[in-house]
Amino acid sequence: MSTLTSTLRTVTSEDLYKFQWPSTPVISPDGKQVVYEKTIAKKSTNGYETHLWLSDIGGQSRKVLTSEGNLNTSVIWSPDGKKIAYLSNEEFGTQVWVLSLEFGEKKRISQFKRGISSILYSPDGETIYGLVPVKLNEEIEVFQERDSDDEAKQWGPNDHIAWKNAPKRYSGLYYKLDGTGLQKNLKLQLVSIDAHSGSFSQVTNAAHDVTEPAISPDGKYLLFSSISSDNDNILYKGELNRISVKGGEAEKLYDASKVASPSYSPDGKWISFIGGDVVHRQLLIIPADGGESISLSDDYPDTLADLNYTDMRYIKSYVKPQWSKDNRFIYALTTHQGTNEVVRFSVSENGSQTTVVGGQRAIFHFAYDGDETVVAAYSSPSHPGKITANRISEEESVVRTIRNVTDIIEVYNPIFPKNEVRIDDCNDELLSELNVVEPETFSYESVDGWQIQGFLLKPANVVPGKKYPVLLEIHGGPHSMYGYTYFHQLQLISAQGYGVVFTNPRGSSGFGREFTEAVQGDYGGKDMQDILNGVKEAVTRYDFLDGERVAVNGLSYGGFMTNWLVTHTDRFFAAITEGCISNWVSFFGTSDIAPGFISQEFLGKTDPESLWKFSPLAYVENVQTPLLIVHAEDDLRCPIEQAEQFYSYIKRQGKEVEFLRIPNASHGMLQNAEPENRIARVEAMVDWINTHLPE
Repeated sequence: MSTLTSTLRTVTSEDLYKFQWPSTPVISPDGKQVVYEKTIAKKSTNGYETHLWLSDIGGQSRKVLTSEGNLNTSVIWSPDGKKIAYLSNEEFGTQVWVLSLEFGEKKRISQFKRGISSILYSPDGETIYGLVPVKLNEEIEVFQERDSDDEAKQWGPNDHIAWKNAPKRYSGLYYKLDGTGLQKNLKLQLVSIDAHSGSFSQVTNAAHDVTEPAISPDGKYLLFSSISSDNDNILYKGELNRISVKGGEAEKLYDASKVASPSYSPDGKWISFIGGDVVHRQLLIIPADGGESISLSDDYPDTLADLNYTDMRYIKSYVKPQWSKDNRFIYALTTHQGTNEVVRFSVSENGSQTTVVGGQRAIFHFAYDGDETVVAAYSSPSHPGKITANRISEEESVVRTIRNVTDIIEVYNPIFPKNEVRIDDCNDELLSELNVVEPETFSYESVDGWQIQGFLLKPANVVPGKKYPVLLEIHGGPHSMYGYTYFHQLQLISAQGYGVVFTNPRGSSGFGREFTEAVQGDYGGKDMQDILNGVKEAVTRYDFLDGERVAVNGLSYGGFMTNWLVTHTDRFFAAITEGCISNWVSFFGTSDIAPGFISQEFLGKTDPESLWKFSPLAYVENVQTPLLIVHAEDDLRCPIEQAEQFYSYIKRQGKEVEFLRIPNASHGMLQNAEPENRIARVEAMVDWINTHLPE
């Protein structure tokens, strides 16, 4: 816990407007400069603003590159390092802009009515490729030279209103997506744009979305992943294709597992990508012309993704594995026991792996120069976000091995490498005035002798000899994890005088495949016991925690578990369920990722009788705990009907329950709801537990 002085204050909900979220660093071709994004919440607009910053690799100087628009992202360097291209909504919606770093001149080179994403340069710097939404069998829609920016701003809303008011006819099983809504008759297609004139041509005309493009080192081929022709669920199955940059027929290279984040080796002989199933991702390579895949991560104990659960990410993006210049290694972002690390996988030595950037932190993005430098964007338990340049060192690297589920969870070493250099100064001024509480980590034994990772945030300003109430927090997923990252909501609860207990029960990622899959087919079983045993361990271990005054809160899977707990125990004096699941039967037909997700998580037992057995609504008459239900109105992952059902049944029984509906927000409300609504949400949570706190 931080040392308290008279100059420090506790965290408040309004601090949301003071945070800075740095992310997505990109290293220049010569390795001397870094461009990164910085996002802030704006009180005046009740929204967010993202701008681009430039720093030298030594962190000696930095400057802002953009000032117009409120969303400037997706930087790519020209091969000669003299320019950057990026996406900005400065005018005409989201378009491609090119900025000369030498002369400071910028130019918009696209005018697509429906915007563009996922841009990349050709090796010669003459062409920029990207993804544009296109109506099937129709031409790309563009603004004309005579159109004004004001007209463009009116076109988008008018087009959406016309679509919204029209009948919608679907033949596919998956026709909506959380955060996006009902799907329009549009598919992402690759386009080729002249980097100077802005003239363009369409490269692909696929029946399904084209995603995550990459270009071959010789500039002849474009790689992309897409959902397979026999499955329209983008979360569960995909394939790898390539096409000539001149267009024509695409060639399927691989379709044995869901393909994500493809990239070419520098010599053009290999393609790397993330594959495997959704629960446990793997690093795979295939020959550039296609063929059998080779796994480089069979001996790596955990999964390749950022699965850390926090409210301090505004934009969470996937990170492509990155090759060394000599083609010998691939660097990837991984999840391991509460941390996110950068791990180096050997291409030639049967996939041997070494963690090269790690420690008590959650890395959420990194860039690699192909030689010895990794630039990482990360959060630590006491800091919302930093960007550092790390010179990787064999002496400080670590080899991770598969852990037996009964082994005690390791306590992590300090951040490494030790020689890292800070590139940004985000959040430093704010943190100089805050009393931020560092979490303590503990390992405890649960069902079957399994060891579970637990965390405790002590109440801010603990007074010796005093007993403090407890809030149990349950993460979503269930395959995400709590970890070594700043979590504003938890700090706010600590500032209110609560001890905050949060755990990684079986089902969480970062502890091996057996651990992660153990929850499947057993929701509300041993996972619930892991969580309750975590509370028991915490109040036994820390004598200042009052085990008679414990409340509970959870979102998504955590919302399901909160519902399950209040229908199976009266352990808690108050409960808050958010973005919850109460009825798996209706969830099967209303969630954007069902029925595939349910089939996976319930091991194929998706008949109504089986699903009802695991539904908290089936036991709703048992609820005695005062319950606050919080749900985003635009949530399509766990649709709001889940909250409505639970609320109505409890209310009709005359039990104490309230319902807080968050407008203009999806299932990701924890990270990206409108700032005012994020503040209203956490203040309602605090009010609920404070109001019901026993004396």
